[in-house]
Amino acid sequence: MSLSKRLGLVALALSGLILAGCQTTAGTGGDGGPTVQMARGDGEVQTAARRGGVQQMAPRIYLMRGLANVFSQGMDHLGDKLKARGYNATVHEYGAWPSIAAEILAAQRATGGRFQAVVVGHSLGANALAELTNAVGQNGGSLALAVAFDPTVPQQVTGGARRYVNLYQSNNGWGTVVAAAPGFRGRLENIDLGGRANLTHFNIDKDAALHAQVIAWVGQAVGGPRRSGRQAAAR
Repeated sequence: MSLSKRLGLVALALSGLILAGCQTTAGTGGDGGPTVQMARGDGEVQTAARRGGVQQMAPRIYLMRGLANVFSQGMDHLGDKLKARGYNATVHEYGAWPSIAAEILAAQRATGGRFQAVVVGHSLGANALAELTNAVGQNGGSLALAVAFDPTVPQQVTGGARRYVNLYQSNNGWGTVVAAAPGFRGRLENIDLGGRANLTHFNIDKDAALHAQVIAWVGQAVGGPRRSGRQAAAR
């Protein structure tokens, strides 16, 4: 099935929902504008108020695991660190990338392009990251940041990311560079960690120093976490 057909099927399945698996209800916000409640898969209800006719939504960080959805546990650890800092971070298997792309595109359309997303992937998840980024760009969207941990096949990024960072090892038998296609207008960085003897393809995603760097990049790309009204009231 072609990429456009896969995205079309996913978008159809969403049926206008802002996020996959969400049920949307409209009400009235405290400022008189309509309010949208999105029940996320973890049961938490996130409320997004419309101001000036444009929906506001906190940034979202998606992390994608590699082979068999049991390796790449570093994505889970990084996700936990991001959540501890207040970010909306979720972990997915790499085959979910078309659904993630559709979610991002739907959210950006709902917010007039203001919704910001970050996607991180390891191994096969890093391979899927390039496909996801290109698909988002081809459909008029963008990622604030994309971070790949040791992709295993050479790929080109055609668009869809303001900043794309590839953390790889040229000497571990797996990692490879990511190339920029002609016309790519984002910032692409290939960072070769071949000199780090303590790293391998199987633990590069778990390195605490790299996690700290990625968290710093997230902050630079989307700012600090934005708390919902309920969270702010509880403080």
